[in-house]
Amino acid sequence: MGIKDSGSSGTLSVIRVTGCVTQYEDERQQQVLLIMRQARSKAGAEEPPMNALLTRFQTLLALVAAVSTTSAWSWGADGHHTVGALAAQLIQGTNAQTQASALLNGLSLADAAVWADCAKGIDPDKDYTYTVPNRYPECKVFETPEGIAEMSDYVRRNDTNCRRLPKDESCHKQYHYTDVAVQRDHYQPGLAGTRDSDVVAAVAAATRVLRGEPSPAPFSFKSPREALLVLAHLVGDIHQPLHVGAVYLDAFGKPVDPDAQPEDPATETRGGNSIGAIFVPTNRRIANLHQTWDDIPLALNATAVDAAWSKQARAVPKAAGPATDWPAAWATGTLKQASQVAYQGLAYGEQKAGAWSTPLTTRYYDAMQPVKKKQLTAAGAHLAQLLRAVWP
Repeated sequence: MGIKDSGSSGTLSVIRVTGCVTQYEDERQQQVLLIMRQARSKAGAEEPPMNALLTRFQTLLALVAAVSTTSAWSWGADGHHTVGALAAQLIQGTNAQTQASALLNGLSLADAAVWADCAKGIDPDKDYTYTVPNRYPECKVFETPEGIAEMSDYVRRNDTNCRRLPKDESCHKQYHYTDVAVQRDHYQPGLAGTRDSDVVAAVAAATRVLRGEPSPAPFSFKSPREALLVLAHLVGDIHQPLHVGAVYLDAFGKPVDPDAQPEDPATETRGGNSIGAIFVPTNRRIANLHQTWDDIPLALNATAVDAAWSKQARAVPKAAGPATDWPAAWATGTLKQASQVAYQGLAYGEQKAGAWSTPLTTRYYDAMQPVKKKQLTAAGAHLAQLLRAVWP
C-alpha cells in the first residue's frame, strides 16, 4: 500500500530549526507575503494589513515547499520531538521514566521518537548501509558506528519479514501507517488498507515486547530497547490523519469505496502522497497533501511544550480495555479526523502521470492547525499512558 515517507519532494525546512526566527525564515516569510500580495492584486482584492498577513504566515508554512528541497517524514521531525517531549513530561517522576531512561541510556524520549524514521536511511539494496549521513540534523545523534549498526540490524530483520508484493516497500516502512478508507468510521483488521504489519499491529507488538513477551510475527523487535525506539515513533504516526485514513480515487478523481469492489491498486493515493496540493490564492503547487499534514508550525514544536500544554495532555482520557487494544481505538479517533477534516470537502482532478491534484484554500489551512495540535497532544498523552501501563 502507500508509501508514507514522502521522499525528497519539497518540504519546509524552516520547521526543523528550534525556537528563534532565523534570517532564512525571514526571507521565506517575505516570499510568502509577496506571493500572497501578487495573487490578491491580480484578483483585484483589497490587500489586508501587513500584520494580518503575518498572523496567517504560520498557517501557510507548507507554501514554502514549492521552493524548498528538504524531505518530509511522518509529522516531520519536529512533530515527533513534540510527542516525545510531551510524553516525557507526563511520565516524569514515575517508574515509567526510570525504566525508559535505563533503556534509552542517555537518549531523551524526544530524540528517540525519530529513530524509526532515521532507520529509513538504511538501504537494503546497498548491503544495509546507511546512505544519508549528515542529511538530517535530527538523525545526527544516531550517526555513530554503534548507532548505525543498530539501525542496520533492525532494518535487516524487518525488511522482507512481512507479506510483500514486488511493488511493496520494505516491511519496516509499512509499520508506519495503515490505509483505511474514509468511508469507514472505525479501524478494523481485514478492511481494505489494513495489514498484519500496519501501524496498529506494530504498536501492539512493540508493547508486548516492552512487557517482556516475544515479538509476535511478522515483527522482529529483538529487545525492549528496540521496541521502545519503535514505539516512541509509531504512536506519533498513528495520530497523523493521513497515516490512518485514505481516500481511494478513480482515474477521473471520483472517490471509490475499496471495501465494496475488487482490490484495485490504481485507486490508491498512498496516504495523500499521490495527491498534489494547489494553493488556491496563488494557483501554485505547494506540496502533496500528505506533506501538508506532516508539516507543523513553530508554535507546535517541542520548545513550545510548557505547563499549560502538558496540562492539556494530562486531561486526555485513556482508551478502554487492555493496552494492546488501545492502538485500534487511537486509529479510530485518527480516522475520524481524516474523514471529517483532512479529506472533507476536497475535490480532485483527473489522474495524470499516476497522480491527482486538489485545491487547498486558506480556510483549509486554518482548519488544519487545531487538529494538528489536538493530535500531537493525544499522541504525547497516549505514549505516556502506554509506558505507564507497561511500567506501573
